[in-house]
Amino acid sequence: MSLSVRSRGVPMSREQFLQLPEGPPFYDYVNGEAIEVNRPTLRHQEILLALASQLLLHTRAKQLGKVAIEVNLELPNGNIYTPDILFYSPQTEPRLDLQRGYVRGVPDLIVEILSPSTAEYDRTQKMSDYAACQVPWVWLVDQDTLVIEEYQWTPEGYLRRQAVNAQTPFTPHLFLELTLQMAQLVPAASESESQEDF
Repeated sequence: MSLSVRSRGVPMSREQFLQLPEGPPFYDYVNGEAIEVNRPTLRHQEILLALASQLLLHTRAKQLGKVAIEVNLELPNGNIYTPDILFYSPQTEPRLDLQRGYVRGVPDLIVEILSPSTAEYDRTQKMSDYAACQVPWVWLVDQDTLVIEEYQWTPEGYLRRQAVNAQTPFTPHLFLELTLQMAQLVPAASESESQEDF
């Protein structure tokens, strides 16, 4: 039996959530509720592809691990999200649920690209869960300004290690041989684009 969800925050069991058909619409599973999430738009996807391609090239060349984009991640607390980018080192290799196409476990890095409609959700609900599950590194990327914030997990919560603007080279602590400069990877948002909810 397939189920349908028409609004945000619909209570259901995990088993019911797993029976939902593939979207659209798309959902996260958070604390016993299916939460409808917006699909990404062009600006978001430009940033996603630019970052993911650089991470993929670097991690493959150095044999550092696996990069994945927009796959369902089942955290140890049972909540299910679809982060923009995941990275797993060989030491934290994910468990794959091939039947559902899910990844289980705690990745080394999660990257979330913030849009106006999702920024609060990403900064509060998701970051809280990522901290509870001890995800070591999280990057938050503002899609309008291209500022990258790098957070490291500590027992007291996430510590912001750096916030780098689009014109400044960003060298992540997780990949010390990688340098990214967002202004070179992604064209600046035009005035009209920044008014839209990308």
